[in-house]
Amino acid sequence: MKKDKNPFGELNLFRNDQLHNGKRLKIGFVGGGPNSFIGYAHRLAARFDNRYEIVAGVFSRDKKKSKEFGKSLGIDEARCYQNYIEMSKKESKRIDGIEVVGIMTPSGDHYKIAKEFAKSNVHIICDKPLTANISDAKALEKVIKKTKIFFVLTHNYSAYPMLREAKDLVSNNKIGKIKLINIEYPQGYTVPVKKKDEKNILKWRLDKNMCGPSMIIAEIGTHAFHLLRYVTGLEVNEISAEISSLSDEISVDDNAFITLRMNNNARGSIWVSSAATGGENGLKIRVYGTKGAVEWLQDDPNVLKYTKLNHPTLIITRASNSVSSLSMKSSRVAAGHPEGFFEAFANIYTEFADLITSPKKSSSLIPGIIDGVKGIKFMFAAKESSDKNSKWIKL
Repeated sequence: MKKDKNPFGELNLFRNDQLHNGKRLKIGFVGGGPNSFIGYAHRLAARFDNRYEIVAGVFSRDKKKSKEFGKSLGIDEARCYQNYIEMSKKESKRIDGIEVVGIMTPSGDHYKIAKEFAKSNVHIICDKPLTANISDAKALEKVIKKTKIFFVLTHNYSAYPMLREAKDLVSNNKIGKIKLINIEYPQGYTVPVKKKDEKNILKWRLDKNMCGPSMIIAEIGTHAFHLLRYVTGLEVNEISAEISSLSDEISVDDNAFITLRMNNNARGSIWVSSAATGGENGLKIRVYGTKGAVEWLQDDPNVLKYTKLNHPTLIITRASNSVSSLSMKSSRVAAGHPEGFFEAFANIYTEFADLITSPKKSSSLIPGIIDGVKGIKFMFAAKESSDKNSKWIKL
């Protein structure tokens, strides 16, 4: 696809050049208060492309802290609420009430919060994983389908431009029939945690009612699983897993090895860990087919490796002349400038705004309720397999 350049190196397909109807959606947040990194990421994503106006929220269980933090964001004190029920009821009575809510609480609370706002036909942006158990996930799916509201789950890694380039290459048969898939996500943040400190550091992650049966799958395994499905377009038929705690100090699992049998007879593997000493956020995906392969690493997110069968590996850089329109439309800055995590998060928010304001637009790019339900089923199946000595479990 030909792309027109101007003398300043800007390209006419960048995300921040795209036109919309000028409407800013009124959004409120539940959770993500002071010192919350994910809360900061959500709020920044909402502001990135000027598609949302943050007008309400409840940011902490501590009523005073919640109100003070809301005011510091420039929110009217009257709309800094004490809890999500008060927020839902009062906002639904306002002519200028919120149209979208962002939920950033522990996953065990997602269903009850989302259900409350869905009753008022408020569109929902929900942090992952969807819930902490399968029954809540299925119940929330029914609520979303019944109300016809739009729902997005923030699997933001799927919105990196070069990850989308990989998806485009795969879907256009550039690597042929997929035979092997490998995803790894090594972190090392729990390695130094001592028993006496785990409550302060891991907090709600120690509670299965809030986190689910596996801390490591809930935290990053669901990201890996979604990425696998997103890039390849394949589904998992069966899984065999070993989930364990390699630490002698913490009381939750910190490592998982998962083997996958795909619906096209390909084989896959997922390794996720918080016990990988020195690991930071090394998310990596490799997909191997009969005609080629693709490889992407979040540590170097602006680059995609593409190898044709019997050819040298090609390094494709973000926003270069060779990338697809799908990848280009997910970019904001000219080639050579770094672009990463926050921009990917903002892509999810902006595409969700596009969906709400122009419902005829496709929602295939952004993760929805079905992706969330599949992620929870994956977590429970992996845990069941691990508990049964890595027995193969149908998904």
